[in-house]
Amino acid sequence: MKRTAWALMACLLCAGAVSAAAADGTDEVSNHIVLTWNEFKDITGWTEQQANGADSGDFTIPWSEVKDLFGIEMDDMQAAELTLPWKEFKALLEWSVREEERKQQELNNEAPVPTPVLITAAEYVGKELTSDGAFFEANLKIDILEKKGWHRIQVLPGNVAVSKADLPEGVYLQLEGNNYFLLTQTNGTIEVGFEFTAQVTESSGTYSMAFNKVPSGTCLIDVTVPEKEVDINIRGAQSKLSKSAGDATRMVAALSAGSAVSISWERAIPEAETVPPKLYTETRTLISVSDGMLLGRSQLAFNVLHAGTRQLQMKVPQGASIYDVRGPSIRDWRVDGGQLMVQFSKEMIGSLSIEVLYEAPIGAEGSALPVITADGVEREKGHIAIVALSNVEISGLETTGATKVDTKDLPPELLGMTTQPVLLGYRYIDPQFDVRLKIDKHPDVDVLLTVVDSAHVQVMQTLDGRRIVKARYNVRNNRNQFLRLKLPAGASLWSASVAGKSTQPAKDEEGRLLLPLVRSQGVGGLSSFPVEITYAEEGTAPDSRGRGDVRVALASCSEPVFHMMVDLYVPEDGRYSDFKGNLREVDSFTPVKGGNDFQYNVAEVQSIQLQNNVNFDMGQQTAPIINVPAATADAVKVQLPITGENYKFEKILVLDEDPWFSYSFSGLK
Repeated sequence: MKRTAWALMACLLCAGAVSAAAADGTDEVSNHIVLTWNEFKDITGWTEQQANGADSGDFTIPWSEVKDLFGIEMDDMQAAELTLPWKEFKALLEWSVREEERKQQELNNEAPVPTPVLITAAEYVGKELTSDGAFFEANLKIDILEKKGWHRIQVLPGNVAVSKADLPEGVYLQLEGNNYFLLTQTNGTIEVGFEFTAQVTESSGTYSMAFNKVPSGTCLIDVTVPEKEVDINIRGAQSKLSKSAGDATRMVAALSAGSAVSISWERAIPEAETVPPKLYTETRTLISVSDGMLLGRSQLAFNVLHAGTRQLQMKVPQGASIYDVRGPSIRDWRVDGGQLMVQFSKEMIGSLSIEVLYEAPIGAEGSALPVITADGVEREKGHIAIVALSNVEISGLETTGATKVDTKDLPPELLGMTTQPVLLGYRYIDPQFDVRLKIDKHPDVDVLLTVVDSAHVQVMQTLDGRRIVKARYNVRNNRNQFLRLKLPAGASLWSASVAGKSTQPAKDEEGRLLLPLVRSQGVGGLSSFPVEITYAEEGTAPDSRGRGDVRVALASCSEPVFHMMVDLYVPEDGRYSDFKGNLREVDSFTPVKGGNDFQYNVAEVQSIQLQNNVNFDMGQQTAPIINVPAATADAVKVQLPITGENYKFEKILVLDEDPWFSYSFSGLK
């Protein structure tokens, strides 16, 4: 290759790439020189035979041109030259083209685009939706960000019939597969428009059509049905506005980016004439007769027809006090002038139930029964059930507007409102009824609230005549707070425990011990727990001859003791005779079913106390008491040292008496 040809090659290197503008003959000024490969070989004189033959086809480049090409500065290199084989020269030529393009992009500040094409806005206008078809105009705004090459943009589905396309110059419409596409080399923002028809189907008087749309930044749909009073539904509409326009109905809506266009319409159903609601009521009332008071519970089942209501009214009997109203969606309720007004938080229609709880004093004999009834209803019917919560005798007097019925014929819902036996039942179909009762209060009779199933007393007499007594009572308690015990005169209490736990007893005005009781637990019956005391007495000392007569008075209990058993332990050196008293001497205790077992599981009793959070019931206590703690951790539990000769005494059913026995002894010096 001649060195003189390098000037032309330098121009080619600086020119870089082939200009597209020169190729298509546009007026854009180009800084490129366009050469075909054959023209390049003619100018340079290079042949393929030279590349493959002896002549290697080397290219010699002056250093000044190498310096300009690579930007290298070196001293004393003016006469230097660079000789390159053809392959290296060709690679250098391709690199220079790429480098020139990169520099040009940097000059134009061009960065790679994130996406080639964006459809920023779409509007679909349904000019006329009829049973024959749906005629639409579609207007799309498209931003083409990539500046080079051909772009293929999907715009419409293939199942619509395009009748007109309004496209800019250089933009072409293509149908391929099941979609319409735009083809263009244009960049920037373009706007395109189409007119097309979509198929309409009919089912049971409802017309519908649908087509897929391309995703877009915004999407509006505007449809018109050439009929009055038409209900239009656009599936997936985020917001919509419907209005009548002359003899047509129009709806405008916004769709989300991914939703398809799906529209249905049908003739609108005329709105029914507004009428007031009609109310029907069935009332179930339970009246519980207590001491001086009637407790009422009414369930009013309303049926609201034709229109909804946000308020219901009920009549409140004179003297009745409402203390609770229950029901769905109740916002507020109040009583004013004998009317109970219940307000709801929303319109109520159909079936709803209101429950009213109230009370009223028992009036004079023959006074009307207080029953809540509905107000402003078309028809009301109801049932009444009467129960007693105290010792009262209830009988029915003459009634008007209501019929006495067998309690078995009352509705199950009413019978299920109480666990007490229903004494009287009534039915009425007119709210203007009058039911009167005769209520007789009878005096209460006291019953046992606490019993002592058995008592085991151990009495130990010492040589000097002193006595130590330990009494253990097997107690079942329902509601009493205390067990009262009267100790013998001169006795000194040493310890006391209830259910295995040490306790601090009190004294009443009569000097009796008050032992705080727990409430018995159990399923199907009350379980028993032990109450234990230990006390000491001076007793009877032997005389100078070792003789004496002893009378042993035991602690008496305020509650009945079904079986009392006494073990007397005396010194073995003595001789004992002449046993007397209201306890009889026995060889062995009489077996009583469920009464003689004193082997209690104390830990289990204490566990029951803790699990049931035992409290003492003050309601049944009438005698004055000394207010002291019910239990103390400082008390010392005394264990009786059992020794000596044993004698046994017992009594079945100890009632309102002081148990005692006596004997004579000798030989105790």
